[in-house]
Amino acid sequence: MLCHWQNDCRAMLTIEHKQQKEAEGTTPTDCGLKPGLPLHFAYGLLGFEANKQFELISDDELNPFQWLNGIDADQSFLVIQPAFAVENYTVELSDDDVVMLGLQNQADAVVICIATYHPNESVTINLKGPIIYNHQTGEARQIVPLNAADLSLSHPMGN
Repeated sequence: MLCHWQNDCRAMLTIEHKQQKEAEGTTPTDCGLKPGLPLHFAYGLLGFEANKQFELISDDELNPFQWLNGIDADQSFLVIQPAFAVENYTVELSDDDVVMLGLQNQADAVVICIATYHPNESVTINLKGPIIYNHQTGEARQIVPLNAADLSLSHPMGN
C-alpha cells in the first residue's frame, strides 16, 4: 500500500537546545512550557539512533514551533509543522513505515520537520527527512519519503 498524503500539516524546525536541569531550580512548567506529548522512536532519529524517547513540548513564546526534547538524551530540536513553510507538502510513505507507525488512516498521522538556525539568522527546514508520528499511539519515526528526490533538504522558512 503506497500512501500519498497531502498534509495540511506544518513543517518542523529543529535547533539543538540544552534544557535547564531541575536541579537549577526550574521545571519546564515554571518556564511557561506545557506538558509534553511522549513520542517513542523505535529506531531513534537519523544520527541519534540510540535515543528512542522524546517529548513534544509546546512553548507559547515559540508558537508555532515546538521542542522535540530528548528524554533519554541531552538533545532537543526545534520543530514545526510543514504547512507553515510550504503549500501542498506531500509525503509518500512506504508500507513498512505505515505498519511500524500503526497508521490506520491519514487522520492518525502528524508530520513535523526539523529546522536549522543558521549564523546569518536564516532558518531552513528539512522536508526530505520529516518526522511522522501517530497521535493515537505516540509511535514516531523520522523517514526518508519515497518522493524524497522531489523534496528539499534545506527549505527556507521565508525569513
